[in-house]
Amino acid sequence: MRRYFRRPIFFAILVLELYGAAAGEAAAARPFYEGKTINMIISTSPGGATDVAGRLAARHLGKYIPGHPNIIAQNMPGAGGIVSANYLANIAKPDGLTILAVNRANYLEQMVGRPEVKLDFRKLNWVGSFNRAPMMIACRKDSPHTSIEAMRKAKNPPRFGEGGTGSISFVFSNLVAEILDFKVKHVTGYGSAREIDLGLERGEADCRATSDITLVRPPWPTWVQQGYIAFVIQQGPAKSRVLPDTVPTIHELAPASAKATLSLMEIMVAYTDFDRPFATSPGVPRDKLQLLRDGFEKMLTDATFLVEAKKLVDWDGASYFSGADLQQKIEKTVTQPPDVIRRIKDILKESDS
Repeated sequence: MRRYFRRPIFFAILVLELYGAAAGEAAAARPFYEGKTINMIISTSPGGATDVAGRLAARHLGKYIPGHPNIIAQNMPGAGGIVSANYLANIAKPDGLTILAVNRANYLEQMVGRPEVKLDFRKLNWVGSFNRAPMMIACRKDSPHTSIEAMRKAKNPPRFGEGGTGSISFVFSNLVAEILDFKVKHVTGYGSAREIDLGLERGEADCRATSDITLVRPPWPTWVQQGYIAFVIQQGPAKSRVLPDTVPTIHELAPASAKATLSLMEIMVAYTDFDRPFATSPGVPRDKLQLLRDGFEKMLTDATFLVEAKKLVDWDGASYFSGADLQQKIEKTVTQPPDVIRRIKDILKESDS
């Protein structure tokens, strides 16, 4: 009798073991990101270009990560993007569930040793970037500053509208003036890009140093149509896709004697090649990082994403960095000899003074 009672128990245990093994195999086969949520941190306040790009990626990226995780966008502004970068590097778990829409120029803060920077941007795991936004200089056509040669000959130096002395446009215009041998007068204190535009319209400034994607927002399309402004110079070496091809690059006009300053400028505005960069935490396992990188590249070919990207950030669908390429670009840009770091410090100190 006991033998008959034991058989059902034996078979029950066997069934449970087989079920457990099958469940374990199913769990192992289930994608890591299935049922999970990725936190997309945005390094700026709502409404700016970084916020727009971050939320755009948050809407589309999950479709191309195996398991299709939910992605929630969260703004974490502070110290020009450094607060969120510090959080990603030092507080966020290295589990592949946090992505940061990085402030593109923050690496400069690390290079000059700003004390608020508590991370090495080279050690972030870079997911990818889309869009290029090279710099340019444009001036009112009714001013005597419609070319570099005219700037050199002008009785009074061109007045550049600026937000402040720490802005990259301030630094860029100073470097271009040094490379191409003309003088600049800065008119600072404007609170926004639109206020600088109004300053040009009121005659308070003659010129602006800004990125080429400025052309897509008002009043620039109207200005172009009406012939209100002249495009004087563009960053280069590759020409902008939105500026007239006749606009010379700094590389084309720079004398051989300015090679060192030209190289310095390329380091300081390297971010124009990776206009919308995204990264995840240091220490994220390789397999999870690769899922994010692959998903990011696939997202860039999504038809709906392309339409939105063209409308929101004027991305042409062509210029982008893969995660691996962006990792190398950041490493190469940030790793500079001491004399270059000292020169960058001097330039930024001059702009802050």
